[in-house]
Amino acid sequence: MVVARSLTVLALFPLAALAQKPVPVRLDIPSVKKAVVTIHALDASGEAVASGTGFFVTGGSVVTAAHVLQGAAACSVELSDGQTMRCSVAASDTAKDVVMLLVGGQPPATLRFGTSDDAKDGDEITVVSNPLGELPGTVSKGIVSASRVVGGTKLIQISAAISHGSSGAPVLDSHGQVIGIVRSTITEGQSLNFATATDAVRYMLNSPSAVAEAQGFFAARPAAPAAAAPRAAPVTGGPGRRTIQVGQTVNSTLSSSDEIYSDSTYYQRWSFTTQPNTAITIDLASDDFDPVLLLTGLDSTVVDVRHRGPGCAARIALVFPGAGPYSVVANTSVTPVRQTGRYVLSLTQGLKPLLPDDPCTPAGSSAPAASANGNSMHQIQVGQSVNGSLTTADNLYRDTTYYQYWQFTTTAGTPLTVDLSSDDFDPYLIVRGFHAADGRDSSSVDDDGGPGCAARVATIFPTTGTYTILVNTTSTQKNRTGSFTLSITRGLKPLIPGDCSSSGATAGGGSRAQTEGTITVGQSVQGQLTSSDYLRPADTTYAQWWLLQGHAGQQVTIDLEADSFDAYVFLYGPGLTDGVQDDDGGGNCNARLTVMLPQDGEYRILINTRGKYETGPYTLSVTAGAKPKSLQRCSRR
Repeated sequence: MVVARSLTVLALFPLAALAQKPVPVRLDIPSVKKAVVTIHALDASGEAVASGTGFFVTGGSVVTAAHVLQGAAACSVELSDGQTMRCSVAASDTAKDVVMLLVGGQPPATLRFGTSDDAKDGDEITVVSNPLGELPGTVSKGIVSASRVVGGTKLIQISAAISHGSSGAPVLDSHGQVIGIVRSTITEGQSLNFATATDAVRYMLNSPSAVAEAQGFFAARPAAPAAAAPRAAPVTGGPGRRTIQVGQTVNSTLSSSDEIYSDSTYYQRWSFTTQPNTAITIDLASDDFDPVLLLTGLDSTVVDVRHRGPGCAARIALVFPGAGPYSVVANTSVTPVRQTGRYVLSLTQGLKPLLPDDPCTPAGSSAPAASANGNSMHQIQVGQSVNGSLTTADNLYRDTTYYQYWQFTTTAGTPLTVDLSSDDFDPYLIVRGFHAADGRDSSSVDDDGGPGCAARVATIFPTTGTYTILVNTTSTQKNRTGSFTLSITRGLKPLIPGDCSSSGATAGGGSRAQTEGTITVGQSVQGQLTSSDYLRPADTTYAQWWLLQGHAGQQVTIDLEADSFDAYVFLYGPGLTDGVQDDDGGGNCNARLTVMLPQDGEYRILINTRGKYETGPYTLSVTAGAKPKSLQRCSRR
């Protein structure tokens, strides 16, 4: 009987195993195609010089390969329906060949990052791209051939067919999640194609170095010859193309014969040059239409869609770092549709204040005066400490953070420390005026290098001249304002890395999540994510903190289990500079993280989800020792 019972168990075992086999997930190709876009690299005149592929991810950013935009002066994104949108670089890591772009409006669809570390040789993958820049929505299938590390970057070798124009396309796993970004192909071989693994780049928007690199991504390039333009626009100010000089005011007219953007707005382009480090105010006013100004030739496209000049006029006020050429675009708001009429464009030397973004009133009527702080260039001296305030009347980046300009002068070889602190917001400090080895302007950027969450730049200033400080905030919360203290002292003060983590700021993008309590090794606690919890701007997921006291050399396993959302867990603390994370290591879409704690101290566990806006109850447990990691793919959805 014992034998019979054993045979019965053996006979049933294959059936039980078969019943547990995950049901294959069918890719929603039409939805994927809506999320995939064509990237156009533009020269200084706005003409397309190259193209590639990109895709929308959760949060609304567009991801593509950095080399697609190499040498460009600006970029645009073309959606699957043919609509074209202007874009700017929000984060860049050229070493990994990845950039994240910002565009206006709502994306038609988004893709989710998968876990590239879970990709196994032989796994099926799908690529959706625009080969040759002429075949959008092309679908090719293949397998993961191998994983390799080249120059410190993990690459996934794939067999799916790709061509020129496919660079930047998403590589999708069987669940429709992005595990790679198409990077290159070896033409001498067959199906030798490579993609950058996504695990190393998914949080680029939270990386100060990636954000800093983005600010210098676009270089000003000579404008393309007028003959290369697909259609000629009416010309004023000389043959070939429109030109304007600093100190000049021109009158012109937008008409139905002018060039038109895909959002059905007409525009005229004007070019100008200037002396390096010249402060210039550009004003566009009209009694016939609602004016919008665009400026290209800097590190990224600058758009004024608010009425920051008198009345309804548009105004951009900047210190131009180089000689140019720069392009000013006289444009209109999207509504009413296809506006035309007369306008006045002027370039004046000096920085005029950007007026508060009040409701638009007719041109020529009185407008609120600038505040005492204003948006003009503020002055500070070496050895001075000043108190200021960021307000809603200040300049606004496209990441919805306010900023102010401050200037100071120093002599070559002077060691200085610039400190920015605030009790009202998380400071972000940018110092401009440096020059890279290739001659391009560069910046020194810091988030939490000072005490607590203060920002600090400590460096030897290489040349005699004027430097510009941008007092800014981190983008983890939108539209933050408040008081700050800015100081410049002689000498190099030490940077204090990681000090802000004690008050909740980490690279994981959950700096302002609530701390729910403390958990100890051997304990299990119940919790719940709700819509009132902190929402991470990078991926629109809710987050909570739990604290854990650990000791050097202690091995622990952290399990996060939930039935109503796909669990994701992070661990930060002393010795874990970039933190560690896990998605599905616990099986059945639960997270499991086993780690050897490197130092004594307080560690922070971030409770998070894989999908955006997911909520529900969860169980968090911490046990001593290691537990095996599940190889089962998440298949609940």
